[in-house]
Amino acid sequence: MLRTNVILLLLAVPIVVACSPETELDGQQTTTPAVSKSGGDAAASPTTDPLAGVLVEPPPGSVDVPTNVAALLVRFAEAVQPTGVASPFLLRPAMGDALTVSLGSTVECDGVCYWLLPATVLASSVSYTLEVVDGGLQFLDGKPTPAGSAGSFTTANAADVFAPRVLSFTVALAEGCLSAHVAADEVVRAEITVAAGDSQAVLSRDVFASSADFDNRLPDLPTNVTGQATLRVFDRAGNSSVSAPAAVQLPPKLPALVITEVLANPAGSETTQEFVEIYNRGNDAQNLGGLLLADKSGSDVLPQASLAAGAYAVIVPEGFAVDGKDPAPRDGTLVVRVVGRLGSDGLSNAGEVVRLLTAQGDVISQYGGWVDVSATAWSGKSVKRVSPDACDAADAWSKSPSAPTPGW
Repeated sequence: MLRTNVILLLLAVPIVVACSPETELDGQQTTTPAVSKSGGDAAASPTTDPLAGVLVEPPPGSVDVPTNVAALLVRFAEAVQPTGVASPFLLRPAMGDALTVSLGSTVECDGVCYWLLPATVLASSVSYTLEVVDGGLQFLDGKPTPAGSAGSFTTANAADVFAPRVLSFTVALAEGCLSAHVAADEVVRAEITVAAGDSQAVLSRDVFASSADFDNRLPDLPTNVTGQATLRVFDRAGNSSVSAPAAVQLPPKLPALVITEVLANPAGSETTQEFVEIYNRGNDAQNLGGLLLADKSGSDVLPQASLAAGAYAVIVPEGFAVDGKDPAPRDGTLVVRVVGRLGSDGLSNAGEVVRLLTAQGDVISQYGGWVDVSATAWSGKSVKRVSPDACDAADAWSKSPSAPTPGW
């Protein structure tokens, strides 16, 4: 229920990158390993136990995995810990002795993911199965994790000794978020470093693919200054390349407010019952006075009001009243009334951009009008941001309208 686009301090920097390859082979793993030639999302576990470990990278069934693969990635439903067994994981070839694999650092994923570091270079053109050793791992409460196969892959006929090449890198900063597109000549894991002065932030995508899109909220960095964004990509073998730095303009400091819900087609009167919900995702109260709520051809100046940290406000026309046809705002929700209707003359049911702006016209947050709610079936239904922390993009919003939840 948040994010947008608008007049903004935004600089999109297309880069045709000249990379500096850096090769790390024969057991010299980078801190953040590489990506897989097949890429893609995690495949299903060979077992049916939902608590079992699942090989994520390389995805089960992958072929041509380099023999010097830097790391594997395994996912569990929840955090695990070793029990003291020498090696809780084994890589078992189709023929011959199993190889030990050490447990590495955790990675953000759907569940809890861990990098696993092979002890040696693998044999060429061999099928390997990652196994969780019986009694080798337990969940944090002491319950043993299921043992058995987490997935298999087949190695290539040689090591990968070449660094990946970056084919394109475009980046833009706006509304506290970084949006970027990355493409490489093989499947890679990518990380982008944004630096300004003595401060920097590193954003990463640990899914291996030949192209990837970033849409990440930036941590605290200096504002209203020029900085640099640099891309680094890693292949499965740990070989890496670094792009030329790109100049980016860090936006001015903006209130930590996001648009989280829009009701453009209420069950009651569109003259009085439309609303736009906003949320204060910051740590301090935010003064709303003087901010603008704008649609494509008009805007409303918000009156003086203070929105507490972690609280919602509902912006409504001055004639708004609880009518029994649309849900009332949650008790205690700040209701902010604007003169006349919202925007130029109410919000379009067919979908239009709705923006929250500073008095100077900088975009704080926006909804891009991605969902058409003009159908009779969508009367009385709103569209919502999936998470207050999501950046302003179409996939940050629900695809189908649902019952309004003003203030929730």
